[in-house]
Amino acid sequence: MDDAKAAADGILDSLRQLVNAMASLVPSSAGRTCATDAVDARSLPALTKALRRLWFETHLEATEDWCEEKQAIWLSQLLLILAGSREAVLSFYAAGLLLCNSLLCFAKVLYPHVGMEPDEAWCQGLAAVQTALERDFQEELQYLPADHLGGSKRDAIVSTNRLPALFRRMFDLEGHKLTPAQKGGLAVALVVPGTGLITAGGIGTALLLRKARQAGSEDDPLERLFTKCLEEAKIAIRRKLNPIEVTYLHGAAKGPSKVKVCVQAQESLVPHVPLGSLGQHGVNTAILELGQSCQLRPTGSDVIILRVFRPSLINEPIHEAVEVWRGAKVILVPNEDGLVKCYVRKERTSTKTGASPSGYADGTH
Repeated sequence: MDDAKAAADGILDSLRQLVNAMASLVPSSAGRTCATDAVDARSLPALTKALRRLWFETHLEATEDWCEEKQAIWLSQLLLILAGSREAVLSFYAAGLLLCNSLLCFAKVLYPHVGMEPDEAWCQGLAAVQTALERDFQEELQYLPADHLGGSKRDAIVSTNRLPALFRRMFDLEGHKLTPAQKGGLAVALVVPGTGLITAGGIGTALLLRKARQAGSEDDPLERLFTKCLEEAKIAIRRKLNPIEVTYLHGAAKGPSKVKVCVQAQESLVPHVPLGSLGQHGVNTAILELGQSCQLRPTGSDVIILRVFRPSLINEPIHEAVEVWRGAKVILVPNEDGLVKCYVRKERTSTKTGASPSGYADGTH
Protein backbone atom coordinates (compact mmCIF):
# COMPACT_ATOMS: atom_id res chain seq x y z
CA MET A 1 0.00 0.00 0.00
CA ASP A 2 2.91 2.36 0.71
CA ASP A 3 4.17 1.83 -2.84
CA ALA A 4 0.71 2.63 -4.20
CA LYS A 5 0.51 5.84 -2.18
CA ALA A 6 3.98 6.90 -3.32
CA ALA A 7 3.02 6.23 -6.94
CA ALA A 8 -0.23 8.15 -6.50
CA ASP A 9 1.65 11.10 -5.03
CA GLY A 10 4.01 11.18 -8.02
CA ILE A 11 1.14 10.93 -10.51
CA LEU A 12 -0.79 13.68 -8.73
CA ASP A 13 2.24 15.98 -8.73
CA SER A 14 2.71 15.42 -12.45
CA LEU A 15 -0.94 16.14 -13.20
CA ARG A 16 -0.79 19.30 -11.10
CA GLN A 17 2.12 20.56 -13.17
CA LEU A 18 0.33 19.70 -16.42
CA VAL A 19 -2.86 21.50 -15.42
CA ASN A 20 -0.85 24.48 -14.17
CA ALA A 21 1.10 24.71 -17.45
CA MET A 22 -2.05 24.49 -19.55
CA ALA A 23 -3.96 27.05 -17.47
CA SER A 24 -1.04 29.48 -17.63
CA LEU A 25 -1.63 29.77 -21.38
CA VAL A 26 -5.01 31.43 -20.86
CA PRO A 27 -4.46 35.23 -20.57
CA SER A 28 -7.37 35.89 -18.23
CA SER A 29 -8.29 35.73 -14.56
CA ALA A 30 -9.79 32.29 -15.20
CA GLY A 31 -6.39 30.98 -16.34
CA ARG A 32 -4.55 32.51 -13.39
CA THR A 33 -7.10 31.17 -10.91
CA CYS A 34 -6.94 27.66 -12.39
CA ALA A 35 -3.12 27.71 -12.33
CA THR A 36 -3.15 28.67 -8.64
CA ASP A 37 -5.80 26.09 -7.79
CA ALA A 38 -3.79 23.40 -9.58
CA VAL A 39 -0.73 24.16 -7.43
CA ASP A 40 -2.84 23.98 -4.25
CA ALA A 41 -4.75 20.82 -5.25
CA ARG A 42 -4.19 17.77 -3.08
CA SER A 43 -6.41 15.27 -4.90
CA LEU A 44 -7.74 14.31 -8.33
CA PRO A 45 -11.25 15.71 -7.61
CA ALA A 46 -9.70 19.05 -6.61
CA LEU A 47 -7.77 19.14 -9.90
CA THR A 48 -10.95 18.21 -11.74
CA LYS A 49 -12.84 21.13 -10.19
CA ALA A 50 -10.08 23.54 -11.26
CA LEU A 51 -10.24 22.23 -14.84
CA ARG A 52 -14.05 22.45 -14.89
CA ARG A 53 -13.94 26.09 -13.74
CA LEU A 54 -11.38 26.90 -16.43
CA TRP A 55 -13.68 25.41 -19.08
CA PHE A 56 -16.74 27.23 -17.74
CA GLU A 57 -15.07 30.65 -17.64
CA THR A 58 -13.26 30.40 -20.99
CA HIS A 59 -15.10 31.01 -24.25
CA LEU A 60 -13.96 28.43 -26.81
CA GLU A 61 -15.08 28.51 -30.41
CA ALA A 62 -17.35 25.65 -31.41
CA THR A 63 -15.87 23.29 -34.01
CA GLU A 64 -16.78 19.92 -35.45
CA ASP A 65 -14.74 18.23 -32.71
CA TRP A 66 -16.01 20.61 -30.02
CA CYS A 67 -19.75 20.80 -30.62
CA GLU A 68 -22.27 20.82 -27.77
CA GLU A 69 -22.80 17.07 -27.96
CA LYS A 70 -19.08 16.27 -27.71
CA GLN A 71 -18.61 18.90 -25.02
CA ALA A 72 -21.35 17.22 -22.99
CA ILE A 73 -19.59 13.85 -23.21
CA TRP A 74 -16.26 15.45 -22.29
CA LEU A 75 -17.75 17.34 -19.33
CA SER A 76 -19.64 14.26 -18.12
CA GLN A 77 -16.27 12.51 -17.68
CA LEU A 78 -15.13 15.29 -15.35
CA LEU A 79 -18.41 15.18 -13.46
CA LEU A 80 -18.09 11.39 -13.18
CA ILE A 81 -14.78 11.83 -11.34
CA LEU A 82 -16.48 14.11 -8.82
CA ALA A 83 -19.64 12.01 -8.45
CA GLY A 84 -17.70 8.74 -8.28
CA SER A 85 -15.47 10.21 -5.61
CA ARG A 86 -18.44 11.40 -3.53
CA GLU A 87 -20.13 8.01 -3.83
CA ALA A 88 -16.83 6.20 -3.10
CA VAL A 89 -17.26 3.91 -6.14
CA LEU A 90 -14.30 5.16 -8.20
CA SER A 91 -10.66 4.15 -7.73
CA PHE A 92 -7.62 6.38 -8.13
CA TYR A 93 -6.70 4.36 -11.22
CA ALA A 94 -10.04 4.97 -12.95
CA ALA A 95 -10.21 8.63 -11.94
CA GLY A 96 -6.63 9.17 -13.17
CA LEU A 97 -7.40 7.68 -16.58
CA LEU A 98 -10.56 9.80 -16.92
CA LEU A 99 -8.64 12.95 -16.02
CA CYS A 100 -5.80 12.15 -18.45
CA ASN A 101 -8.27 11.63 -21.28
CA SER A 102 -10.11 14.84 -20.39
CA LEU A 103 -6.87 16.84 -20.31
CA LEU A 104 -5.81 15.54 -23.72
CA CYS A 105 -9.18 16.39 -25.31
CA PHE A 106 -9.23 19.84 -23.72
CA ALA A 107 -5.64 20.60 -24.77
CA LYS A 108 -6.55 19.93 -28.42
CA VAL A 109 -9.07 22.77 -28.17
CA LEU A 110 -7.26 25.13 -25.79
CA TYR A 111 -3.91 25.32 -27.58
CA PRO A 112 -5.46 26.50 -30.90
CA HIS A 113 -7.61 28.92 -28.88
CA VAL A 114 -4.45 30.74 -27.70
CA GLY A 115 -2.85 30.49 -31.15
CA MET A 116 -0.41 27.67 -30.42
CA GLU A 117 0.18 24.11 -31.47
CA PRO A 118 -0.09 21.44 -28.75
CA ASP A 119 3.22 21.42 -26.87
CA GLU A 120 5.17 18.23 -27.53
CA ALA A 121 6.81 18.19 -24.09
CA TRP A 122 3.40 18.65 -22.42
CA CYS A 123 1.92 15.77 -24.45
CA GLN A 124 4.87 13.54 -23.57
CA GLY A 125 4.40 14.34 -19.87
CA LEU A 126 0.73 13.40 -20.07
CA ALA A 127 1.62 10.17 -21.92
CA ALA A 128 4.11 9.29 -19.18
CA VAL A 129 1.42 9.72 -16.53
CA GLN A 130 -0.98 7.54 -18.49
CA THR A 131 1.70 4.87 -18.89
CA ALA A 132 2.32 4.87 -15.13
CA LEU A 133 -1.39 4.46 -14.53
CA GLU A 134 -2.08 1.74 -17.10
CA ARG A 135 1.13 -0.28 -17.09
CA ASP A 136 3.32 0.34 -14.05
CA PHE A 137 0.91 0.75 -11.14
CA GLN A 138 -2.47 -0.35 -12.43
CA GLU A 139 -3.10 -3.09 -9.88
CA GLU A 140 -1.91 -1.08 -6.87
CA LEU A 141 -3.86 2.08 -7.72
CA GLN A 142 -7.13 0.19 -8.10
CA TYR A 143 -7.21 -0.18 -4.30
CA LEU A 144 -6.81 3.54 -3.61
CA PRO A 145 -9.91 5.81 -3.50
CA ALA A 146 -10.26 8.50 -6.16
CA ASP A 147 -10.03 11.25 -3.51
CA HIS A 148 -6.73 10.02 -2.06
CA LEU A 149 -4.84 13.02 -0.68
CA GLY A 150 -1.30 13.37 -1.97
CA GLY A 151 1.18 15.87 -3.28
CA SER A 152 3.76 17.87 -1.41
CA LYS A 153 1.57 20.86 -0.50
CA ARG A 154 1.24 21.50 3.24
CA ASP A 155 -2.26 22.18 4.56
CA ALA A 156 -3.28 25.21 6.58
CA ILE A 157 -4.11 24.76 10.26
CA VAL A 158 -7.84 24.96 9.43
CA SER A 159 -8.42 23.29 6.07
CA THR A 160 -10.96 20.93 4.55
CA ASN A 161 -8.08 18.60 3.74
CA ARG A 162 -7.73 17.92 7.47
CA LEU A 163 -11.27 16.57 7.65
CA PRO A 164 -11.90 12.82 7.36
CA ALA A 165 -12.56 11.57 3.84
CA LEU A 166 -16.16 10.76 4.84
CA PHE A 167 -16.84 14.42 5.69
CA ARG A 168 -15.24 15.68 2.48
CA ARG A 169 -17.28 13.28 0.35
CA MET A 170 -20.65 13.93 1.94
CA PHE A 171 -20.37 17.74 1.77
CA ASP A 172 -18.40 17.93 -1.51
CA LEU A 173 -15.51 19.74 0.19
CA GLU A 174 -12.71 18.31 -1.95
CA GLY A 175 -10.44 21.20 -2.92
CA HIS A 176 -12.81 23.79 -1.42
CA LYS A 177 -11.07 26.92 -0.11
CA LEU A 178 -12.56 28.27 3.09
CA THR A 179 -13.41 31.92 3.65
CA PRO A 180 -12.34 33.50 6.99
CA ALA A 181 -15.89 33.08 8.32
CA GLN A 182 -15.99 29.43 7.27
CA LYS A 183 -12.59 28.82 8.86
CA GLY A 184 -13.90 30.23 12.12
CA GLY A 185 -17.01 28.06 11.95
CA LEU A 186 -14.99 24.93 11.20
CA ALA A 187 -12.59 25.69 14.06
CA VAL A 188 -15.52 26.08 16.46
CA ALA A 189 -17.09 22.84 15.21
CA LEU A 190 -13.82 21.00 15.84
CA VAL A 191 -13.40 22.43 19.35
CA VAL A 192 -16.90 22.75 20.84
CA PRO A 193 -18.02 19.44 22.42
CA GLY A 194 -21.03 17.78 20.83
CA THR A 195 -20.98 19.49 17.43
CA GLY A 196 -18.93 16.71 15.88
CA LEU A 197 -21.38 14.10 17.16
CA ILE A 198 -24.33 15.93 15.60
CA THR A 199 -22.56 16.20 12.26
CA ALA A 200 -21.45 12.58 12.36
CA GLY A 201 -25.02 11.50 13.10
CA GLY A 202 -26.26 13.37 10.03
CA ILE A 203 -23.59 11.79 7.87
CA GLY A 204 -24.46 8.35 9.17
CA THR A 205 -28.09 8.86 8.23
CA ALA A 206 -27.11 10.03 4.74
CA LEU A 207 -24.91 6.96 4.30
CA LEU A 208 -27.73 4.64 5.30
CA LEU A 209 -30.06 6.31 2.78
CA ARG A 210 -27.42 6.01 0.05
CA LYS A 211 -26.86 2.31 0.75
CA ALA A 212 -30.61 1.72 0.72
CA ARG A 213 -30.92 3.36 -2.69
CA GLN A 214 -27.98 1.35 -4.05
CA ALA A 215 -29.40 -1.89 -2.66
CA GLY A 216 -32.69 -1.26 -4.44
CA SER A 217 -30.94 -0.66 -7.76
CA GLU A 218 -29.60 -3.57 -9.81
CA ASP A 219 -27.79 -1.50 -12.44
CA ASP A 220 -24.10 -0.68 -12.47
CA PRO A 221 -23.51 2.31 -10.11
CA LEU A 222 -20.95 3.84 -12.48
CA GLU A 223 -23.30 3.54 -15.43
CA ARG A 224 -26.07 5.14 -13.39
CA LEU A 225 -23.73 7.95 -12.31
CA PHE A 226 -22.54 8.57 -15.87
CA THR A 227 -26.13 8.92 -17.09
CA LYS A 228 -26.80 11.44 -14.34
CA CYS A 229 -23.55 13.30 -15.08
CA LEU A 230 -24.43 13.51 -18.77
CA GLU A 231 -27.69 15.29 -17.92
CA GLU A 232 -25.85 17.65 -15.56
CA ALA A 233 -23.29 18.36 -18.28
CA LYS A 234 -26.01 19.43 -20.72
CA ILE A 235 -27.43 21.81 -18.11
CA ALA A 236 -23.97 23.25 -17.40
CA ILE A 237 -23.33 23.86 -21.11
CA ARG A 238 -26.69 25.64 -21.42
CA ARG A 239 -25.80 27.82 -18.44
CA LYS A 240 -22.41 28.67 -19.95
CA LEU A 241 -23.66 29.50 -23.44
CA ASN A 242 -26.78 31.47 -22.40
CA PRO A 243 -26.05 33.71 -19.42
CA ILE A 244 -28.42 36.48 -18.37
CA GLU A 245 -26.62 39.81 -18.84
CA VAL A 246 -27.66 42.55 -16.40
CA THR A 247 -26.50 46.20 -16.67
CA TYR A 248 -27.23 48.98 -14.20
CA LEU A 249 -27.33 52.34 -16.05
CA HIS A 250 -27.63 55.98 -14.98
CA GLY A 251 -31.17 57.29 -15.46
CA ALA A 252 -32.86 60.68 -15.45
CA ALA A 253 -33.53 60.22 -11.73
CA LYS A 254 -31.00 59.51 -9.02
CA GLY A 255 -31.21 55.91 -7.87
CA PRO A 256 -29.41 53.86 -5.23
CA SER A 257 -25.64 53.70 -5.63
CA LYS A 258 -25.75 49.91 -5.50
CA VAL A 259 -28.37 47.30 -6.26
CA LYS A 260 -28.51 43.59 -5.62
CA VAL A 261 -29.95 41.46 -8.43
CA CYS A 262 -31.13 37.94 -7.77
CA VAL A 263 -32.65 35.26 -9.98
CA GLN A 264 -34.77 32.38 -8.78
CA ALA A 265 -36.99 29.63 -10.08
CA GLN A 266 -40.54 30.52 -11.08
CA GLU A 267 -41.94 28.00 -8.61
CA SER A 268 -40.18 29.50 -5.60
CA LEU A 269 -39.99 32.94 -4.02
CA VAL A 270 -36.81 31.95 -2.20
CA PRO A 271 -33.69 32.36 -4.37
CA HIS A 272 -31.38 29.38 -4.55
CA VAL A 273 -27.88 30.78 -3.97
CA PRO A 274 -25.14 28.11 -4.22
CA LEU A 275 -21.96 28.38 -2.14
CA GLY A 276 -19.58 30.93 -3.58
CA SER A 277 -22.10 32.48 -5.94
CA LEU A 278 -21.78 36.06 -4.70
CA GLY A 279 -19.70 38.54 -6.67
CA GLN A 280 -19.46 40.16 -10.05
CA HIS A 281 -19.45 36.84 -11.86
CA GLY A 282 -21.84 35.09 -9.53
CA VAL A 283 -24.22 32.29 -10.36
CA ASN A 284 -27.55 33.60 -9.10
CA THR A 285 -26.77 36.81 -7.21
CA ALA A 286 -24.63 39.90 -7.81
CA ILE A 287 -24.24 43.42 -6.41
CA LEU A 288 -23.92 46.14 -9.06
CA GLU A 289 -22.83 49.77 -8.91
CA LEU A 290 -24.01 52.35 -11.44
CA GLY A 291 -22.48 51.61 -14.85
CA GLN A 292 -21.55 48.03 -14.00
CA SER A 293 -22.67 44.80 -15.67
CA CYS A 294 -22.71 41.16 -14.65
CA GLN A 295 -23.65 37.76 -15.95
CA LEU A 296 -25.98 35.44 -14.03
CA ARG A 297 -25.98 31.74 -14.80
CA PRO A 298 -28.84 30.14 -12.85
CA THR A 299 -29.71 26.48 -12.69
CA GLY A 300 -33.19 25.24 -13.42
CA SER A 301 -35.60 26.07 -16.21
CA ASP A 302 -35.15 28.45 -19.14
CA VAL A 303 -37.58 31.05 -17.71
CA ILE A 304 -36.43 32.64 -14.45
CA ILE A 305 -37.70 35.35 -12.11
CA LEU A 306 -35.39 38.36 -11.58
CA ARG A 307 -35.74 40.65 -8.58
CA VAL A 308 -33.85 43.79 -7.56
CA PHE A 309 -33.06 44.73 -3.94
CA ARG A 310 -31.33 47.51 -2.06
CA PRO A 311 -28.32 45.65 -0.56
CA SER A 312 -28.54 45.71 3.22
CA LEU A 313 -28.93 43.36 6.14
CA ILE A 314 -32.65 43.23 5.33
CA ASN A 315 -33.03 43.11 1.56
CA GLU A 316 -35.47 45.88 0.59
CA PRO A 317 -37.18 45.16 -2.75
CA ILE A 318 -36.92 48.10 -5.15
CA HIS A 319 -38.41 46.23 -8.09
CA GLU A 320 -41.09 43.57 -8.30
CA ALA A 321 -40.30 40.23 -9.92
CA VAL A 322 -40.08 40.11 -13.71
CA GLU A 323 -39.71 37.08 -15.96
CA VAL A 324 -36.48 36.73 -17.91
CA TRP A 325 -35.05 33.88 -19.94
CA ARG A 326 -31.65 32.42 -20.67
CA GLY A 327 -29.64 34.59 -23.03
CA ALA A 328 -31.66 37.74 -22.29
CA LYS A 329 -30.13 41.19 -21.72
CA VAL A 330 -31.60 43.18 -18.84
CA ILE A 331 -31.14 46.94 -18.41
CA LEU A 332 -31.80 48.45 -14.96
CA VAL A 333 -32.64 52.18 -14.85
CA PRO A 334 -33.70 54.14 -11.71
CA ASN A 335 -36.92 56.19 -12.00
CA GLU A 336 -38.36 59.19 -10.17
CA ASP A 337 -39.82 57.11 -7.34
CA GLY A 338 -36.45 55.69 -6.33
CA LEU A 339 -37.42 52.32 -7.74
CA VAL A 340 -35.65 50.54 -10.59
CA LYS A 341 -37.20 49.86 -13.97
CA CYS A 342 -36.23 46.66 -15.78
CA TYR A 343 -35.98 46.61 -19.55
CA VAL A 344 -35.57 43.15 -21.03
CA ARG A 345 -34.11 42.89 -24.50
CA LYS A 346 -35.20 39.93 -26.58
CA GLU A 347 -32.15 38.09 -27.91
CA ARG A 348 -33.56 34.69 -28.72
CA THR A 349 -35.65 33.72 -31.74
CA SER A 350 -38.49 32.21 -29.74
CA THR A 351 -41.45 34.46 -28.96
CA LYS A 352 -42.30 35.48 -25.43
CA THR A 353 -45.54 37.19 -24.46
CA GLY A 354 -45.05 40.86 -23.73
CA ALA A 355 -41.55 41.11 -25.21
CA SER A 356 -40.62 42.67 -28.50
CA PRO A 357 -38.10 40.70 -30.61
CA SER A 358 -36.64 43.89 -32.07
CA GLY A 359 -36.18 46.16 -29.09
CA TYR A 360 -36.80 46.56 -25.37
CA ALA A 361 -39.83 45.49 -23.40
CA ASP A 362 -40.71 47.24 -20.16
CA GLY A 363 -40.44 44.55 -17.52
CA THR A 364 -42.14 46.49 -14.76
CA HIS A 365 -45.58 45.46 -13.55
